[in-house]
Amino acid sequence: MTKRDFFRLLIKIFGLYSFIISLFMFLPEMISTFFLYKDYSYLFISLGGFLVITFFCFLLISKADLIINKLELEKGFDDENIILGNMNSLMILKLAILLVGFFLVIDYVPSFLYHIVNAFKKEVSTYGIDAQKVDYFGLTVSCVNIILGYLLLTNYKRIAEYFDK
Repeated sequence: MTKRDFFRLLIKIFGLYSFIISLFMFLPEMISTFFLYKDYSYLFISLGGFLVITFFCFLLISKADLIINKLELEKGFDDENIILGNMNSLMILKLAILLVGFFLVIDYVPSFLYHIVNAFKKEVSTYGIDAQKVDYFGLTVSCVNIILGYLLLTNYKRIAEYFDK
C-alpha cells in the first residue's frame, strides 16, 4: 500500500465516520430541541450547520486526493510504500466499517434499554411514574442507530467495496 492510498483511506474513513455521527447525533438533537422550544430561527441555523457539516463530509469522502495534494501528506517519508503485512486498502476499510458498526451498536444499546424500561414502567405501573417521562424520540434514535450499526456489521463487504473504488 502506498502512502497516498493509506492517507486516502484514512480521510475517507474519517469522512464516513463524521457523516454517520453528525447524522445520528446532531440531527436528532436538533429536531428534539426544535420541538421543545418551537423556535424557527434555531431550526434554520441548525439546518444550515447540518448542511455545512454534510458538505465537509462529502468533500472528505469524494475529494480525498485533492486534500492529500493540498496538505502535501505524501512528503517527508523515507519509503514510498507502507507495509501493513497482508492488509490491503480493502481489508482496512472493512475493519473500519466493522468498528463503526460495532461502536454504533455498543453506544446505543444502553440508551435503548433505558428507554424501553421507562416505557415498560409507564405502561405497567398503575399509579404512573411522576419523576420520569418516556422519551419516545430518544427511543427511536437509539433503535435507528442500533439498526444502522447492525446493517454496517452485516453488509461491511459491500460497503467497503463501494468505497474502495
